[in-house]
Amino acid sequence: MGEVPTGLVSATRMPFATAEGLGRANAGLVLAAVLSEGPLARAEVAERVGLTRATVTRVVARLIELGLLREGTPRRDSPGRPMIPLTLAGDDRAVVSVHFGAHECRVGLVDLRGRVLDESRDRYATNEPQQIVQMIANRVAVLSSRVSGQTRLLGVGASIGGWLQSERGEVVRFDPLGWRRVPLAMLLAQSIDLPLYLDQAVRGLALAERMFGAARGLDDFVEMWIGNVVGAAVVHDGVVRSGVTGASGMIAHFPTRDPASTMCECGRVGCLEKSVNDDAILVAARARGISSATADIRDVVDQAQRGDDRARALLAEKGEIAGECAAAIADLLDPAAWVVAGVSTTGDAFLEAFIRSFSTHAQRADGLDIRASAFGDLAPTIASASVLLDAYYRDPLGFERRATSR
Repeated sequence: MGEVPTGLVSATRMPFATAEGLGRANAGLVLAAVLSEGPLARAEVAERVGLTRATVTRVVARLIELGLLREGTPRRDSPGRPMIPLTLAGDDRAVVSVHFGAHECRVGLVDLRGRVLDESRDRYATNEPQQIVQMIANRVAVLSSRVSGQTRLLGVGASIGGWLQSERGEVVRFDPLGWRRVPLAMLLAQSIDLPLYLDQAVRGLALAERMFGAARGLDDFVEMWIGNVVGAAVVHDGVVRSGVTGASGMIAHFPTRDPASTMCECGRVGCLEKSVNDDAILVAARARGISSATADIRDVVDQAQRGDDRARALLAEKGEIAGECAAAIADLLDPAAWVVAGVSTTGDAFLEAFIRSFSTHAQRADGLDIRASAFGDLAPTIASASVLLDAYYRDPLGFERRATSR
């Protein structure tokens, strides 16, 4: 049976009280700095993370010994001793990624740099949790069998949309599958014999953007996902907020002024998710003769990118609605940046309308830094792996020790 940790690992949970704990925390700081800004020499790392050069030298030696850092070709930027740049290594380590979407599940393999090495996608044949988990377990087994003997699997990073109480690993509510109070972490741990880290999908995506993507180096921003489901994640002081019950970022039922919105499961009309999600775009596209009944959201975006005025106008309508809602949320939270993600947002028609609407309705006079996600259609797979990778980069020594003891 796989271990079930307690969701996201934050810096405040690191064991600073002991010398060992402090060393583990320092290793996390050093490795994360090289990931974010490398190649960096030891002196540059010390400057970035606020540690002494002696401490950095000691930590770096351990990380090189573990195969997580490597030294590059010495460079001489100024008179004196040459600087030896450090780069991320760890090419022999990977994370199994599992994402529970509205209509399909994804199982993939992601490396320490957030690069997708492998991915499969399967449509659901049932909504029954145990059967879906078993299908995923079979996929994970097949993927693991294909992994080279030189590659070590660190564990499983898993994510799902909707409302997830990550401390308990319980899906409180996921409307697309009709799930209520599903003990997902327990079901996965019973079926997959690897360490398991599970969290809400948009929170995982925010972690991914901060480590590898559009929010690299930012400590305060909002991530907004527009796909089959719509949600947000709030990052403050470098930590993703989950909320008291795990419901932070649930914006699916944010009210809009969309006259075309259909009835929501909550009984209201005008909910953001029903107005701008992928299904809403596809329904409108079919009704307007833009796409066929078999088209998916990627087809509509491609059509708009090829210059179809009807497809561009539809995506612009949805971008305007989403931008107005985002502006109201940004006025409340006052973040440094806003990252928007999802297949529909990869088209310039949607994003340009989103930015215009946001700028029109937001109250901040100086505007806000709005960025497109770095991951496109691969976002759910990278987001899922990042639930585990965030924990790894915060405590690489502890993670490596647990891995070798298994």
